[in-house]
Amino acid sequence: MSKVGEIILDKVTRKFGAVAAVNAVDQVIEGGSYCCMIGPSGCGKSTLLRMIAGHETPTSGRILIGGKDVTHVRTG
Repeated sequence: MSKVGEIILDKVTRKFGAVAAVNAVDQVIEGGSYCCMIGPSGCGKSTLLRMIAGHETPTSGRILIGGKDVTHVRTG
């Protein structure tokens, strides 16, 4: 059972042509908690955040927020 505000990334992948900018990310971020993504330029941090925010759609995998599948919900 998911909690309010919980973000679940289930094998989230985003490809641009043959290049995987984000590759099969599995992560659970509990509601009310803080999460930090660090890494070098071009490793997919911004792409992952854009998918969570609904500005990009994953090539595969699922994004759930508060138990609701928002993988294909576009916000902008």
